[in-house]
Amino acid sequence: MNHSDIIGQWEITRNIEDRLNQKKFELKGVATFSDNDVLYHYNETGIMKSEAFQSKAHQDYLWVITSEGWKINFIDGSHFHDLELVNQEQHVYHKCINDIYRGEFLLNLPNDIKVLWNVSGPRKDYVSHTYYKKR
Repeated sequence: MNHSDIIGQWEITRNIEDRLNQKKFELKGVATFSDNDVLYHYNETGIMKSEAFQSKAHQDYLWVITSEGWKINFIDGSHFHDLELVNQEQHVYHKCINDIYRGEFLLNLPNDIKVLWNVSGPRKDYVSHTYYKKR
């Protein structure tokens, strides 16, 4: 795998099971990785649907290039988690105040990516499955 394998547009499908509120959501959209020399800007747009509503969704991250892989940061520059180039399957962890994010990544670059997040906290309890397919 190479750093640049991530650059370009990806079709995304995300299924979220909100165990706390017993609801299910689906997001269909596009994620774009654009190159800015030492980092890649991740921009995600799509439509989030459930039985009761539909809404536009948007997310941005900064993927900072390192010799080992990437440091994934929130748009404000604060750190989220790391990913390595050498490992196709990876487990990540992030603590956000009282919420715990446990992620599993399967990087099949440059073709597809699978991501599973288990999120728990006082006001959160959900599982998110995202599938990225390179356009």
